[in-house]
Amino acid sequence: MIYDVIVVGGGHNGLISASYLAKAGKSVLLIEGSDHLGGASISYQAFPEHDVRLSRYSYLVSLLPDKIVKDLGMKFTTKSREISSYTPDFRGGEDCGLLVERNVGKLSEQSFNKLTGSNHEFLAWKKFYSEVESIAKVIAPTLLEPLPSVKNLKSKLGNDLLWNNICEQPIGQVVRERFSDDLVRGVVLTDALIGT
Repeated sequence: MIYDVIVVGGGHNGLISASYLAKAGKSVLLIEGSDHLGGASISYQAFPEHDVRLSRYSYLVSLLPDKIVKDLGMKFTTKSREISSYTPDFRGGEDCGLLVERNVGKLSEQSFNKLTGSNHEFLAWKKFYSEVESIAKVIAPTLLEPLPSVKNLKSKLGNDLLWNNICEQPIGQVVRERFSDDLVRGVVLTDALIGT
């Protein structure tokens, strides 16, 4: 049989691409090298002693655009949680950690202050994430469109200094300059890697 399109890789991106192509009337062959489909489309038993299955990429699934869910007629919802993250640590002979709420508030502030001994890291966190959010509001609507130019995005943001400080510098440098606590830096860099 002859196909219009061959999609190599049955991860979530391959499945979505193949679905869109098929919806557009193309005959599609999806090829996957392993014995199962992958990416965010599968789950696995992470802890053999517990009959619970988790998505390998559950931390990314919230990034799936609503438009794709709607276009493909998927029955899919996400549930937000109150706590964004908790990172355990051991300092000064005591167990401690950094708790960050999804909507950063009093618990987060108390956790930052207790962990670091001051309000500096908490205030730096709020400022940094506020800046990232303003950039995300400009970039997010373009993710399913042809790639816009940097000039176009900077113009939409309307703040060249902010764009240059966050987007044109290596993220490690930005984090090192803004935060002084290594655990806080690690949490920020994890977010930068994941893209949340």
